[in-house]
Amino acid sequence: MTTVEEVLDRYWPVIRGRVSGGTARGYFSAYRRRIAPLLGGRDVEDLTTLDVELAFSMWSGSRSTKIDALSMLSHICDVAVQARLIPTNPCRGVKLPKDQAADPSGRALNLEEVQRLIGFLPEDGPYRRFVLAMLLTGCRLGEVAGMRVSDVDLESLTIRVARTASAGFSGQLVVGHTKGRRVRVVPIADPLLPLVLEATRGRSPHDLLFPGPRGGHINSQNLSRALRWHKLRDRIKSFPTGEPPLHWHDLRHTAAVNFFIAGLSAPDVQAVLGHSSLAVTQLYADTRRDAARRAGTALSTFYAPVGLSKGTGGEAGESGL
Repeated sequence: MTTVEEVLDRYWPVIRGRVSGGTARGYFSAYRRRIAPLLGGRDVEDLTTLDVELAFSMWSGSRSTKIDALSMLSHICDVAVQARLIPTNPCRGVKLPKDQAADPSGRALNLEEVQRLIGFLPEDGPYRRFVLAMLLTGCRLGEVAGMRVSDVDLESLTIRVARTASAGFSGQLVVGHTKGRRVRVVPIADPLLPLVLEATRGRSPHDLLFPGPRGGHINSQNLSRALRWHKLRDRIKSFPTGEPPLHWHDLRHTAAVNFFIAGLSAPDVQAVLGHSSLAVTQLYADTRRDAARRAGTALSTFYAPVGLSKGTGGEAGESGL
């Protein structure tokens, strides 16, 4: 009999080689915090789909965090299948609990909040350029960090997004493929153009487009530290109790919402943001609010002859009932 932890110890190099360094780091953390306490000592041969579902329901953290743990366990079971320790992967048949659909558009900044964000940025310099590049292109932080001068095409006013710079498994900087390993192109809007021209001036094609003050890569840690982000973010946008505070990734959500408001079609937004499916992109379309507006107009017209709006709207007691 072989335990889940013994499978991981034996085949971790294989699992690690199948994902990016940052993903591997997150998966390993998920194993230590969630999988190991409940399932690490279990014989992998005896692990059932129901056992995995039960563990999922008992794990702490957000849904996405729990899904990371499930993905890690599935990788462990995959190699166990390849090693002929088990016939099938029990994670494959797991039925996840139905939560309310995610609403990433709720994380987006409105125009007033965007103005507050800009007001807190330095008047010029690398950090201002970096943050506005995220906001105006919808690129992930690591993608902006990985851009080079040669990625800029001033004739078409676009930037090629071909790589990402992020922390690897041991925390070291790794420059690799973008999420999904797809190259895409993002626009240089008028507000971004002078910043791009400033960023490219005097630099060689292989230089970073948006480097830090000393020419190195900007990451979430040094960006947050330089801008005192943890003290500023709640002053830019706050969220209800229990929700995470404003995050740099929320600038990507903001760009997605604004692309739709500006009139881009869903396929165009998908192409610019690099979403894997149109269904993900549609999460940012304000179709529900648009439908509510149309319904309000239609109902107003429908009920106009009845004159409902002429009533006082008083309490029931006022009518003697």
